[in-house]
Amino acid sequence: MRSLAAEARAARHLAVLDEATLEFNSQGVAGASFSAIAKRLGLTRAGIYNYCADRQDLVFQCYQRACALVEDDLLRACDTPASGAERLGVFLKLSVDLGHAPVSVLSELAFLDRKQQVAIREARSKNVQLLKNLLLEGQQDGSIRRCDLDVVCQAIFGVVSWAPLSRIWTRHDDVEFAARMAAAIPDMILDGVVAANVQLPETHRRIADGLIDVQRTEREQRLESLARVGSMLFNRRGIDGVSLDDVALEMGATKGVLYHYFKSKSDFVAFCYTRAFDIYERIMEVAESCSTGLEATMVAVELDVEAQLADIYPLWLSTGFRGLPAKMQAQLFKRNQCLAARSFALAERGVADGSLHHFDLEPVKLAAPGSFTYLSTWLPQADQRRAGEIAREISRFLLLGLRSRSA
Repeated sequence: MRSLAAEARAARHLAVLDEATLEFNSQGVAGASFSAIAKRLGLTRAGIYNYCADRQDLVFQCYQRACALVEDDLLRACDTPASGAERLGVFLKLSVDLGHAPVSVLSELAFLDRKQQVAIREARSKNVQLLKNLLLEGQQDGSIRRCDLDVVCQAIFGVVSWAPLSRIWTRHDDVEFAARMAAAIPDMILDGVVAANVQLPETHRRIADGLIDVQRTEREQRLESLARVGSMLFNRRGIDGVSLDDVALEMGATKGVLYHYFKSKSDFVAFCYTRAFDIYERIMEVAESCSTGLEATMVAVELDVEAQLADIYPLWLSTGFRGLPAKMQAQLFKRNQCLAARSFALAERGVADGSLHHFDLEPVKLAAPGSFTYLSTWLPQADQRRAGEIAREISRFLLLGLRSRSA
């Protein structure tokens, strides 16, 4: 039996991990402040080191705790005597509950050493298999529709991971909005947004159909090449896990090539984000030309997914927003706000024309991109054919939900 002192230390250790998780998610791993973590806990900065060896060790502990928390939620759901769909609902409600301990987004694995990375990947793979088994049981009992379980599992974990980050990127920090999002996510994943008895359109737009290609000068082509490689690496390893040397090495060039165009890594990151929003806005223009709100929403999702899985590599929004320079934060927030407003308008059009049912639009539309944001990290690299299949699977996931409509 543990002593009171040991229990108090264990509780304080968990409190350190919780505060560190919040700091890493908002500021990024490298930008996180140990002093800020300590201040919120009433500790000295040195006191943090009573619970970790260094920053890398603290990140590793937070990632281990994230996997353990998800596993606990899944096991509780699996132990519920109910249908597969109802068990999925239990897992989702546990995951997004406002009282849930904060969960680290596993987006900066490159900060860890190889042995730690392997441990986290194995723990996450175990959770993916647990969720996959839960969904498979739901398919067997008829409560969950047929779908690609590998893709859908990654989409579910992506939504749950992205939800708290979306509130940071859109500055929805109030408890009321967090509660709306917590209520909306289970309904979105289980029942989708398509109106009853409405069929999905058969036509699909492809990212390769000339959507992204534009006329560029030689200098613009060089910048595009740099941004594609940089964004690919940032997406896979996290911004703090990639140096300009890494980008140059991937291109078979020297770091001087990047400094010819950019003053610093921060400038390069800003360029990659600007390019990403340019891509997202072009996709939105294509979606807005569609005839119904349902078709527009489907096209926007499928093109966004393909952009992530093809060789375009728009830099996705992830951990560390509050660690970016203030000017960059303001610019990205403004563009993200405008893009979100256009996405809301597509959904409103669908509700108005009857192709989408009424739902709490804002939290759903902000949470939905999590379904494809992390696919390039956790799914095997897709070829163009496979990218199209995955895009259709994700659009069906978001539009139809997973509950069997015949159940």
